[in-house]
Amino acid sequence: MNKLTIKRRELSCLLVAPFVLRKAWARGADPAKERVLRYQGWAGTVLAAELAEALGYLGALRLQWVGNTASGPVDLQAATTGDTEFASAFNGPIMKMIGAGAPVKAVYAYGGTAPHECSGIIVPEASSIRNPRDLIGRSVAINTLRAQQECFVDQYLVAAGLTAREIEQVTLVSVPPPLVEAALRHKRVDAAVLSTFFRDTALARGGLRELSTDIALYGSSNMDSVILRESYIREHPDDAAHFVQASARAIRWMQVTPRAEVTALMTRIIQSRKRGESILPTQFWQNASVITPGGYMTEQDFSRFQSWYGWRGDTRTASLNAKTLFTNAFNPYAEGA
Repeated sequence: MNKLTIKRRELSCLLVAPFVLRKAWARGADPAKERVLRYQGWAGTVLAAELAEALGYLGALRLQWVGNTASGPVDLQAATTGDTEFASAFNGPIMKMIGAGAPVKAVYAYGGTAPHECSGIIVPEASSIRNPRDLIGRSVAINTLRAQQECFVDQYLVAAGLTAREIEQVTLVSVPPPLVEAALRHKRVDAAVLSTFFRDTALARGGLRELSTDIALYGSSNMDSVILRESYIREHPDDAAHFVQASARAIRWMQVTPRAEVTALMTRIIQSRKRGESILPTQFWQNASVITPGGYMTEQDFSRFQSWYGWRGDTRTASLNAKTLFTNAFNPYAEGA
């Protein structure tokens, strides 16, 4: 298919800063030598590494939170440039950055699509939008351009048989996640992609309906990974291995532990870190949304999205060897996988 050229508009908002590095490491100090891993958090979310720390799995390793982000690509950039040690993102931008020469490697899956933990395309109950073709000429709010939700919308429309020219007429608008539901209800956009907590709470309030979900499109699958810089893995192999092992154990703990126990610990973690965030997301948490034990990865976790890049004309990302994008070398649950 010919290269797709789509005009995307971005709705800026001064109320939500997507990327803030709160503190810099002491001048001249190497955090890795101090066995410290700097990272960005996600408001209302407990990362696998944060859970591993609370469970005591990290041992002598320490985490240093440097601020929050709401963008996987921005998180990747911070880790790639050395402002943080690890980052969390959709596998699409990870592939694209590696294809562009970023020296990073995916080390474990931390999220994906699972029953009750997915993204949906939402419209007002009274909307005339009933099927994918009805989105032609309409606007759809997503959280970040060129990332997971844009991929989902495009692949959903392709699967429904829309042509590239027709898809060009669907305008994607980038809106900060906390504002997406309001933008939809106040008719600033015609439809919106909402994920996990934001999806669940919006639907629970009523007046909205769902066209489709990413789990309906992809099935249960790993879609998001944590990356480390290859230089960190090379220079600190023991710490890199321990970090991945501890995080994988935390993911496995989530997978096999009763939901009430998991959400209780998550709530305590959020309350104790005092970042001015809500604990409401933990009340809607259902499962780890990682389909493999401990988050070990497979080629399909990445290759399923390469056709989208090829469809957009990015042959470099589409032609990457998926085997080279990740490593299961440090994940204790990958043996025999």
